[in-house]
Amino acid sequence: MRPTAFFFDIGGTLATAMDATPRRLLGTRLNLSEKETKRVGRLLMTEPSIDPQSLAEAVCGVLPHKRPGEILGVIQTLWVEQMHSVRAVRGAKELLESLGRRGGFLGILSNTWFPLFQGFCNVFAPVTPLLRWMVLSFQEGFKKPSREIFLRAILRSGLPPCSCWMVGDSYELDMEPAMDVGMKTLWVLSSPERERDLLDQVRRGAMRSPDGMVRNIEEARRLLEDNEEISP
Repeated sequence: MRPTAFFFDIGGTLATAMDATPRRLLGTRLNLSEKETKRVGRLLMTEPSIDPQSLAEAVCGVLPHKRPGEILGVIQTLWVEQMHSVRAVRGAKELLESLGRRGGFLGILSNTWFPLFQGFCNVFAPVTPLLRWMVLSFQEGFKKPSREIFLRAILRSGLPPCSCWMVGDSYELDMEPAMDVGMKTLWVLSSPERERDLLDQVRRGAMRSPDGMVRNIEEARRLLEDNEEISP
């Protein structure tokens, strides 16, 4: 079987965290407008800060009317909450272990910021040595669905796009851009209510269908293990 790379999204696919997104929590706690919340959200996911202080300084640059001390305090609290909120999705560690044993090349391709990634590494510590590539928005300076971040993942794998799989829970952020660059795709419908309209369009043939669709990570494991065409 030819070499195969599997890139996984983190939030909603391999792990869960806080109920609201970091940008929403930051926007609420700093009483930001919707426009300001979106601007800060983009920064959170693409700023290479590995500590609250440096991130707060970057946020101050886009929120000059807010007091630096207030911004730092909110970010420090949210940073710790985010890191400790990460939980593995049922079956996620087992899936990575299984693919690793079968010779699959594994990586992460995710929109994330440092505390969530740190929490992920802590929770998934037994299997993180299996992960060859970490293509993370806060390190790359690009967010999904940017074409660039997918091309970087393919380049690092050293494999042709058709030998690279994107496994994620979002059609717009994971499936569609991955298909655009020639990757194989597995849609994990862990939140079908959020994806309902897109799923209906896929089923009607109005939008391209991923190579596979499953309800959860445990089904993803069975599909990847049982299908000889996509098993490593």
